[in-house]
Amino acid sequence: MRRITVALAALLVPGSMLDVSGARPAAAVAGNYRNWTLEEAVGMLTNSPWARKETYTRIIGGIGSGLSGEKEIYSTFFVRFLSAGPIREAYARVTQIQGGYDQMSREEQRKFDSAIEPGLKLDVRQWIVVALSFRSNDQSLEHRVKQFLETHTTETMKGRVHLSTVRVPQLQIAAYYPPREEVVGAKFVFPRRLNDRPVVAPGDAQVTFELDIPGFDPELRVVFPTAEMKLEGRLTL
Repeated sequence: MRRITVALAALLVPGSMLDVSGARPAAAVAGNYRNWTLEEAVGMLTNSPWARKETYTRIIGGIGSGLSGEKEIYSTFFVRFLSAGPIREAYARVTQIQGGYDQMSREEQRKFDSAIEPGLKLDVRQWIVVALSFRSNDQSLEHRVKQFLETHTTETMKGRVHLSTVRVPQLQIAAYYPPREEVVGAKFVFPRRLNDRPVVAPGDAQVTFELDIPGFDPELRVVFPTAEMKLEGRLTL
């Protein structure tokens, strides 16, 4: 199963960063991913059927506050179905654009394609992979969440994270990979089938990702409507 994280690493330019603050919805993005603009690719990674951005805000007072004596603290989680082809294609397209792919010769493009192919063709027939990353303008909070994600293991994370449908509530992970790169983040691997039945089926209205982070309230809960998670009429995740 370690092949999952090794293969996905190939999708990213080392040290690459994504500015997702102004990304627009990507529900209409279609066609060959090689034709996507950077805005479309980042939109797919931020606000699409397979990706959600959940932001929590709170107001504090004190040094550095605004004219009214208050400062807004935001905490943003990015949750993505990394096992879904469109998400991996979006990562690949961002990598292409940042690497100058469109200006390369055909031979250079072939070498580039060969390098990112393992991530694009990742075998996820048995697994659903959810990726999570976090940003905050509160450096202390960002450090605590980062430390939480980096220090946990599969066993210690099992009671804290679940994938749920009405038929299959609170499915536990099969594996957990701490973040190796900031863009993709932590990876939670769930079995695609349970008792020889699909965990998420076309008849399920939604699939929910939940994560309990110590000291963070409320618990992260992100809902994905399955009706939107289809390609050519087929449920894809």
